Amino acid sequence: MVLFDSHAHYDDARFENEFEGGAIAALRAAKAAGVLYIVNSGACLRTTKNSLALAELSERDASLPEIYFSAGIHPTETASYESLTEAMRELEELIAHPRCVAVGEIGLDYHYPETDKAAQAELFAAQLELARKHSMPVVIHSRDAGGDTFGMLRAYTSEKIMLHCYSGSAETARQYVSLAKKNGGSFVFSFGGVLTYKNAAKTKEAAGSLPQECVLLETDCPYLAPVPHRGKLNYSAYMTYTAETMGELFGMTAEAVAELTTANAKSFYGIK
Repeated sequence: MVLFDSHAHYDDARFENEFEGGAIAALRAAKAAGVLYIVNSGACLRTTKNSLALAELSERDASLPEIYFSAGIHPTETASYESLTEAMRELEELIAHPRCVAVGEIGLDYHYPETDKAAQAELFAAQLELARKHSMPVVIHSRDAGGDTFGMLRAYTSEKIMLHCYSGSAETARQYVSLAKKNGGSFVFSFGGVLTYKNAAKTKEAAGSLPQECVLLETDCPYLAPVPHRGKLNYSAYMTYTAETMGELFGMTAEAVAELTTANAKSFYGIK
């Protein structure tokens, strides 16, 4: 079984604190479990640079999966830079790296009461424009902001957009697919450990309603570990549990799901 973790955060400090041997040991264990490809996602300029370093390390160390990265500033990180113009200049330099395969994760997050919605929208729009300029796929984070996220993406005609850790409804997913057809682009939806939760009926319905070419697997590790490891540190070797659950939704084996989602992720990110 060959698996592709389409969205991870191996530069997170939890790996050094909670996984014996740290992130490198976790990555080696993931490869031994069949996870041969990982995209490590940036959440600010610092973590994007960390992700770049991991990607470069994987080129020198054959014991690691093939690691790529996405470059972006998460919506809750609007205070992590002083000048948006300067932040976009730095981000543009990072996007130019050959191992950068997308702009992300970017989007809107209204979960916290002190959210500055205007600042988030400005940051989101600037990064969408950067992706458009460089014809890069986009990885979207949307939390408690479904309507505004859809509204901004409606006007964005990127060829490739991924809604990571998708938690919306089946109806909204169908609207995104219809929007992609109208705009001549494509939307894909990645699913992680939440898909295995007993209380995730809406997420399962959404995943099961999608065309098979639109689904990817991810971990969002070290967060959102699947059952039976829920509540613990997550890492890519646990993707087999998510593959099994997705297989139940599509009437497929976990092996077939792994093959399908690996092909879909390679196509989305442009990895041969």
